[in-house]
Amino acid sequence: MGPTDDPQLRKLLREWKVEDAPASLDRRVLGVRKPWWRFLISGSLRVPVPVAVACAAALLAMGAALVPKREAPPPPAASAISLADFRPVQEAQARIIRSRE
Repeated sequence: MGPTDDPQLRKLLREWKVEDAPASLDRRVLGVRKPWWRFLISGSLRVPVPVAVACAAALLAMGAALVPKREAPPPPAASAISLADFRPVQEAQARIIRSRE
């Protein structure tokens, strides 16, 4: 924790003025003020693991809900299938193929 992390000390340092102090003293004591958008590029947040897991699970659930569900194709019409012309084979011939190993 640096000296500029304490809000009371920061307030006291802003109120305190020294007549012959160089401008670089403020930068060394208070630090360089960075623009707020800079945090979006290089900032980081500490998040507890259970919160991160809950957020990831919520995102996965929302993603799964957005995926369109595929409908099964309709079965072929029952009248198109007919076994009226079915004839069993007269003579069955089996061919045995042996592996080379």
